[in-house]
Parts: sequence; C-alpha cells; structure tokens
Amino acid sequence: MCERDDVKEALLRGLGVRFHVDEDVRRKFESIHIGVSVLSGVKCAGSVGSDEMEREIQNTEAEIRSRYTLDTLKDVPLIRLQRDFFWRMGIDPTKVRPASEALIRRILAGKNLPRISPVVNAYNIASVRTLITFSAFDADRISYADEIVLNVRFARDGEEVTLIGNRKRRLKNELVLTDTSNILCVYVHGDVDSTKVREDTENILIVAYGVPGIDIRDLERGISVATEYVQRFAGGEILFKKVF
Repeated sequence: MCERDDVKEALLRGLGVRFHVDEDVRRKFESIHIGVSVLSGVKCAGSVGSDEMEREIQNTEAEIRSRYTLDTLKDVPLIRLQRDFFWRMGIDPTKVRPASEALIRRILAGKNLPRISPVVNAYNIASVRTLITFSAFDADRISYADEIVLNVRFARDGEEVTLIGNRKRRLKNELVLTDTSNILCVYVHGDVDSTKVREDTENILIVAYGVPGIDIRDLERGISVATEYVQRFAGGEILFKKVF
C-alpha cells in the first residue's frame, strides 16, 4: 500500500503497468484479457443523484427496456460468452449472473439501477450499455514495486478475503485478480473491501473484465465508455488506459 498520490506521481514518472495470467489459468481458459485505466483527481464523494447523472441513468434504463427482453437476454452474444465462462468456472449463471446481465435484468424487471456513488453509478451505466463487467479500486491502496502488476490466478485452497459488505469468504480454487501482494477481486463473488473506492479516494483503477472469445474491440469500447462516464460524473484526469 502506498501513500496518497504515490500512484499519480509514479505513473507520471513512467511507472509501468503489466498484466499476467498464470499458466494453469491459460491452460483452462485459453486467453483472458482485461481493460485497465487509471484516473487521478476523481471526486468520489458528493451527491449520487445529481441532475445530469439522474437523467443519464433514466435514459439508460429506458433504452435497455426498449432493446432487450428477459426471455432473449441470455442469447445476446456478449452475455452468452460470459454465461459460458461462468459454466466453465463451475458457477451456474442462472443463479449467480454476470454483473452486466444482473443489472439489465434488474431494469427489465421494473426496478432501477442502484444509486451508490458517482464512480459506481458511472461504471454501472457503462456496464449495461456495453455489456462488460467492471470493478473500480482505490489506486493508492494497491500494492506495487517497480511496476503495477495485475495477475489472474486460481485462489489457493484456504485463502481468505473480506469482500465489500463485510462478507468473509474462504476460497478454494476460485479465479481471482491480484496485485503484487493481495487479492483485489474474486471473479463473480466481488471486490475485496480493503481496496474499494471510498469517499476520500482520489486516484482510481478501473478494470474491464474480458472472457474467452470476447472481441478485443468490445473490451476497448468498454474501458473507454466506463472511463468517460467516470470523468463525466466524478471528474479526474486519465493517466493510463490500455487493453491487455
């Protein structure tokens, strides 16, 4: 973990960002790609119901209701790829759904997108518009040395994490995203509490999750749309953006 603003200063000095997928994950899933962006000077506190944000959420909900139905959503190609990925991870996507699908189903069921914070609201809008799943982390709480290294691996039997919402979980071979020291996200089950975006967070790392078979252009669009929405509703300067 680093002091506040270290990530911004380090990136401006040329700190690298690298992505690695463990070999045993590659053997099972062939290829996994992610999109990454880092923003500095983001305002994570403040009204979660600003007029502009509220209008965008309502417009997005209306578009989703006109575009999809509950009966056909599962067969939309990007949703189908994610559901197939869940099956291969041993997770039933009819019970635990990909985040983008879950949000769309919520809208189609007559509910609204949750209003949580400017950053979370922004990437939720991006998720239902692009069908990509996202996380956002406090970049100053991520561990790194000479470079920021994000890694996808299988959890070690008995590893324990505390997910957002104080949900403690003992892991056994789940797929996880890590930094150089710690788990950041347990695929499907959620992000860890220690690196979550807080009201005083200023620098954030956004991750767009790809799955086997996804077109890189869809992932590029996803991370771009999410980053643009965060800038629109929470401000910030883009320090880094790339699809790995």
